[in-house]
Amino acid sequence: MSRTLLRALLFALLAALVACADAGPQRKKRRGVDRMVFRDAPEENAYEKIPLPPQRVRVQARAHTATVGNVAGVANFQMPAPLCQPPKNQPSRTIGPTTDGQLQDACRIPGQGPGYIAVSPNAFGTDNTVALLEMAAAQVNRQFEGVPAIVIGAISAENGGFLKPHKSHQSGRDVDIAYMRTTKGQPKRFELTDASNLDAERTWAFLEALLSTGEVGWIFMDYEIQALLYEALLDNGWTEQALAPVFQYPAGATVPRGVIRHATGHADHFHVRFRCPEADKPDCVD
Repeated sequence: MSRTLLRALLFALLAALVACADAGPQRKKRRGVDRMVFRDAPEENAYEKIPLPPQRVRVQARAHTATVGNVAGVANFQMPAPLCQPPKNQPSRTIGPTTDGQLQDACRIPGQGPGYIAVSPNAFGTDNTVALLEMAAAQVNRQFEGVPAIVIGAISAENGGFLKPHKSHQSGRDVDIAYMRTTKGQPKRFELTDASNLDAERTWAFLEALLSTGEVGWIFMDYEIQALLYEALLDNGWTEQALAPVFQYPAGATVPRGVIRHATGHADHFHVRFRCPEADKPDCVD
């Protein structure tokens, strides 16, 4: 075989190998994730069509956690006034569902307050959303002295509407919040959380303060972290019967039970969705 023919065959073989490689599946270049605006998982939005529980869930505070505010378990909860930055005179108005909504006269939560820091530029919510977050953070701050502030992430844009890259967060009633952790130092962003660093007591104190108001619609949380919280509460004297209306765990990550539901992508933060304020109905859609 001539040298020229051999060279031609080698080039043909090389071209065929390149063509086969190009025809195969392409691996996308890995992109960094800004966890302060983490995309809502598809599983989270699957719960949009599930009716809210007919009863507003309230959690009865245990005696040793009575300092988590006097609102725990009280049926006649009175909504506190929000502290907005800058202050405003007009009440907020939330319109539509959380995945296709608007927000008028929004309340921007201050960047820092008793027990919390707000780290997202999209920190606009309804008056109720901001008031409830401020109340719960302040109560936890009083109960646990000398601990890091709770990290609050995205709520909504100033006028609501689509907030890239989220699918919800459109009407001032959704908020992303970092899990409270046992590690030292003040976190500035969301961080992956597991059994080695979850502060179950403090995280539950914050959730309990919110749930006890009856204003929470859903809480989206990684199923494994649900399990950690649930088992910690059982160890602390809670009963399965008392926790059944609150947790999806241990029924399964796809079972439509409880206010706290699994959503993929929530191992570094949980997502609270508040109910529509009564004054905004029927324009606001739960």
